[in-house]
Parts: sequence; C-alpha cells; structure tokens
Amino acid sequence: MFALQELPASRRWTSACQAVERFATRQPLRFALLAVLALLAIAFVVLRPSYDTNDDVFMTMIAAGQGFSPAPDEHLVFTNILVGQALKWLYIHAPQIPWYGCYLLAIHYLAQVALLYCALTIDLPSPSRADRRGESSGALKRFALYLLSFALVELVLLNNMQFTTTAFLAAESGIFLLLLAARRCASQPRSAVFGPLVAAVLLMVVAALVRFESLLMALLIAAPLVVLVPWPAIRKALVPLGLATTTAALLVGLAVAYDQAAYAADPQWRDFISYNRLRVKFNDYGWTSYTPRTADVFAAVGWSENDHAMIAHWFFDEPELYSEARLRAVLEAHPWKTERLSAAYLWQNFRSPLRDRSVWAVLAVLPFFFYRVQPGRLGRIAILGSAVVGLLLIGVLTWNNKVPPARVYFPLLSFPLSATLLFAANWAQAKILPVWTGVTARPRWARAALVLLVVGVVMGVYHQGRHSLLVRRDRRALDAFLAELEPSGRELYVCWEAAMPFELISPLDNLSAWARMPLVNLVWTQRGPWQEETKRRFGVSNLAAALCQRDDLVLIATPEHRELFARFAKEHCQADVEFVPTATAGKKLVAGRFRPLASDATTVGQQPSLPPR
Repeated sequence: MFALQELPASRRWTSACQAVERFATRQPLRFALLAVLALLAIAFVVLRPSYDTNDDVFMTMIAAGQGFSPAPDEHLVFTNILVGQALKWLYIHAPQIPWYGCYLLAIHYLAQVALLYCALTIDLPSPSRADRRGESSGALKRFALYLLSFALVELVLLNNMQFTTTAFLAAESGIFLLLLAARRCASQPRSAVFGPLVAAVLLMVVAALVRFESLLMALLIAAPLVVLVPWPAIRKALVPLGLATTTAALLVGLAVAYDQAAYAADPQWRDFISYNRLRVKFNDYGWTSYTPRTADVFAAVGWSENDHAMIAHWFFDEPELYSEARLRAVLEAHPWKTERLSAAYLWQNFRSPLRDRSVWAVLAVLPFFFYRVQPGRLGRIAILGSAVVGLLLIGVLTWNNKVPPARVYFPLLSFPLSATLLFAANWAQAKILPVWTGVTARPRWARAALVLLVVGVVMGVYHQGRHSLLVRRDRRALDAFLAELEPSGRELYVCWEAAMPFELISPLDNLSAWARMPLVNLVWTQRGPWQEETKRRFGVSNLAAALCQRDDLVLIATPEHRELFARFAKEHCQADVEFVPTATAGKKLVAGRFRPLASDATTVGQQPSLPPR
C-alpha cells in the first residue's frame, strides 16, 4: 500500500529532474539566468544581507549626497571615479533608488550566472548526441556541485556584501569564462567562443573599476590553472585569448589612468590621497606603537602618548598636530614595518582565518569536491597550486601592510573550491550524492569526504543564518537609537570609528533616513573635501574645541574614545570636561556631549583653541 502511494511521487520527481536536466543542457544560459535569479532572491529574503564594513555605507553616502557628503559626489576613493560619476548621475536623477547596493547586487548576479554557465557547459556534450545515445549529460549533477559552491561561498559574500569581495567575484568569473573559451576553441565554431570572451572582458574591466587590487589578486591566484592545466587546442586559443586579454588590459589601463588623473588634477584630492598614504600606517595598518623605546620619536614631533593613541584610534582631525610632515617624520624615524613582525603578530595572521567558521566550512567540503570532480592529476595540482598562491598572497599582505581581514582572505581561500567547477567533465557516469546505504561499500576516504561534506554545508549555512539573526537584532537596536536621537538637521553628529555600526544598513536602503543627520565620521573620510564642507556649514574650524564647548555637536563614541578625548582636551584645549549621555541603546551605542566640569574655569561659549606649535 505504502509502496503504491510512493511510486507516483517517485516518478514525478524523476520526471521533474529529467526536465530540469534537459533545460539545463539545451539552454544553459537561460537556465543559469533563471536559477541564479531565484537563488539570490531566496537568499536575500531569508538572510536579509548587510554590509561587511562601514566603507560601503560611506561610499553610498558620498555618491548619494547623504550624511557627511553635502551633495552627490563621484570621488569614492577606493572605487574608480568612472563608477562614482555613473552613481552620482543616477542619484541626482532618481535619489529614491538605492543605486550603490543595486550595482553591487547586479555584479553578484552576473558573476554567478557566469560561474554556473561555465559549470554547465564546459565539456558538455551536445543535446542531440546525448539524446541519441540515451545518456545523461550530467548537467543536473554539475548544477548540484554549483549549489554547494553557492551555499558555502556566495552566501558568505552576499550576506557580508563588500566592494572588495564583489570585485574579486567578478574577476574570478571573468577568468573562468576565458578558460571556457579556451576549451571551446578545440571543437566548437568561433561564434561559440565570441560570447564568453566578450563577457570575460566586461567582467574583468568591471572588477578593475570596483577595486583594481581585487583583479590583481584574482589573476595571481588563477595563474596555476592557466599554466598547469593542459587545455586542448591551446594554439587555436592563443589568438582569441590574446585579443581578449589585450583588450581587457587596455581598457583597465585607460580606466586606471583616468582615475589617477582626475584625483591628481584637483589639489584638494591630491593632498587627501597623499596624506592617506601615511595615515593608514598609524591606524588602519597599526604599524606604530608608543613604548619607552619609541617615546623619543613621538616627543620629537610634540606628541604625547595620548596624541599617538588618538590617531591610532582614528582621530586626526587636527591639521597642525597631525600634519603630513609630522606623520612622515614619525614613520621615517623608526623601522616600524620590520619591528612589528613579531611572533604574536604573525600568529594573529593565522588565527584570524582559523577562527572563521566560513573558512572551515569551505575546507571541510574540499575533499568531497576533489573526490567527485576527478579533474585529473594536473587539475588537482593546479587547484592545490592556487591554494598555495592564496596562502602566499596572505603572507605578502601581512608582511607589507597588515593582517588581512575576512574580505581579503576568504575569497583567496575559497577560490580552489570555485575552481573545481571547471573540472566537472567526468560526471556523466558518476553518482554525485550516493544514498547512505551505498556509503558503507565505498572506500574509507570516500566515506570521510562525504561526512565532511555534510559537516561543512551544515556549518556554513548555519553560521550565515546565525549571523543574519544577529544582524537583524542589532539593526533593530540601531533603529531604536536613531529614533531616540530624533535628528532635526540642526545638530552635527560626530561618529568615532566603529561606534556607530553603519555596516548594519541594508544594501537596499537608499539612506533617506540620514538626510536630516549631518555627520562627521572619524574614519578615513576625515580631512576629505566632503567632510570639510559639512564642517564649514556648521562653522566648525576646530573640531576638538567645538566638541568641548558647543551644544549643537553630538558625539557617538565608545568609553575608550571618550576617555582619550577627555585627556586630549585637557592637554591641548586646557579644558577639564566630562561626557554627558543623551541617548543610549545598549552599552555600545551611546551619544552625548562634553561639558566643562564644575571646577573648570572655562566659561561656556568660549572657544578654546590649540596652542600654536
């Protein structure tokens, strides 16, 4: 009885799978467009993604003319000015649409379509031959492999959206399309090669526009795939691939040159870029440290220990005290770069990825991919070579700059998993997911790979789901905090470092709620023309003095920040001040004003100023 009831359902399931496989085999591009659209829509509705860092929110504010940017502006600093000009035009003509988040989502969509299309079509037999022989094309199994990659890699990048990872994803998919075109040169007409080549060029140019450094990382880590894998008919592929790569390099070179010329032509932006090359080594890279051995270095430029702690914690909005000349003098007076390379610093480089569950999920699934994909000896060597190059890149970045954050090391460490999509050619006769009853008959290493697959998928999906729940909780706290502030546009809000969690904002938020909240952000945006214009609108020439005395400046900062500023005010403004909270949401989100202590002789309304040096 039960068998009779289950039989129709089993047949319907088999029929549905066969229909999906025929669709994916005969119309792979249309299948990829629809499948990725559905997957991204489901992921976005279920997870409600946010940004990985506050950088993207600040770039949105610049393009949209919200927050610290008085009007839409094209200078996004980290992204090519061509993208900034396009976003500026869009925000001017349709400010109600969240263009910045939409443009990142569009790149994710196109890149994922390219990845799935590569997985479906590389070495895919023609539909007529498969139908004539009664064979399975393996398209459904390739799609299942892509689903695993989507769950373990794309969900992480989507749930923690960031322009650096978006650019890497675009570059990665462009490189895969180039390799697909090289494969097609062996047996297919030129018309079948033209499409992937054009798409590859466009994706790599887009990657360079979003973040040029991400394109370079993707090219380096993909080098073993190009060098070691014996793609067929490589001679036939040399001319079209050479033309495509030359075109991409030319377009990227022109875009980079235009970007550099645009910033160099404006003295304000030229000075801003020059200053930030030095500033990052004090706070973003964290090279410098105040110790008894280095105290004389800081004393030579008139800095106290608290002065160094202020710039190390992202306060450098004092043109004289933190001038470019003083920063350069500190950096040149001591071998900071080499001295920081201690055992503790290097251990931190390895500890960060090891504590990331998304990385562990990818590493757990890799053995299964190796077992099922069967790329051949050189294919496996190429994938392992990419993993080695990724580790070397992380080491180089640690040596030259800082410990790489997740937005850098996760794309590098997950690249080998995505690269296996190019080696799905031997799946026509393989069982991708054997039933549990058949697992005991397989070798122990195969069973172990299957167990690790289950563990990795559960770990990765659960981690992203939990992260999404935490983001929703914190987002509600942020909304309540903003409602308590009741910004009217008459107060200037000073947000110190990460005290205001801007990254919780949804990529689909057009930031209209921030229109009545003028900002000064104590991050990399300091001393930029947008923020200086906002300060001029409020008549603020000395931010530290204004925070001590004016009632229309509201500070959002952590207890550590407030303690640093109180000492700074006493040292440089001769003012004993205390912080008075006016709005709170938990322990982290606290807004308030500094007030003179009762014993302070400074009269209210008097503007203390930094003494000349």
